[in-house]
Amino acid sequence: MNKCSNFVKENGAIKFLPLIGGFLAVLVIAFLVIGFKNVSQNNKPPLIKENVNASTMKINKDINKGFEFYIGDKKTTKIKYEVESAEVVSEITVKGQQVKAAEEKMFLIFNLKITNEGKAGIQINTRDFLRLSVKDRKEKLAADIHNDPVEVQAISTKYTRLGFVVNKTDKNFQISLGEIDGPKTDFDLDL
Repeated sequence: MNKCSNFVKENGAIKFLPLIGGFLAVLVIAFLVIGFKNVSQNNKPPLIKENVNASTMKINKDINKGFEFYIGDKKTTKIKYEVESAEVVSEITVKGQQVKAAEEKMFLIFNLKITNEGKAGIQINTRDFLRLSVKDRKEKLAADIHNDPVEVQAISTKYTRLGFVVNKTDKNFQISLGEIDGPKTDFDLDL
C-alpha cells in the first residue's frame, strides 16, 4: 500500500479524482434524464384505451354529428369536431390500469374524430366542446375521463375518446355540442 500511495502522491493523480468523479456524476445524470424523458414520452399510455374488449361492451350507437370552428389569432385554422359513436361499457383502461364501473354504474364513452385543417399542430381540450345531461335533469356534465390535451398534427385527423360515469338506470341523455361561448347543437341519445 505504501508503494501505491507514494505513486499517487508523486504523480499528482489525487488532484484529478474529484474532477473525474464530478464528470462521471454529470454523465450518469444526463443519461438518466434523457432516458427517462424518452421513456415517458414514447410509452405514455392514453388515458382511455383506444380499443374496448368486446366482452365488456354493452351498447354501441352511431351518432355522426359534429361542428366546425376556427382558431388562431385571425381565426384561420379550421377544426372539425365529430362525435362518431357512443359506447356503454362496464370496464375501461385508465393510465394502463383496468377500471371496472361500480355496481350501479357504467361508462358512457364517446368516440371522437378531430380534424385539423391548419398548417400547424394544435392541442385541444376535447372535453370543452361536449356536455351530457340526463333528460329529466338540468345539470350539464363535463367528461370525467379524457385524453386532454389532445395533440392534432397539421393537416391531419386524430381519433380520441371522452368518458362519463353514468347510472345503469339512465337511458335517455341529451348531448350539447359546440364551443363554450358559441352556438350549440343539442341532440338526444337514447340507449
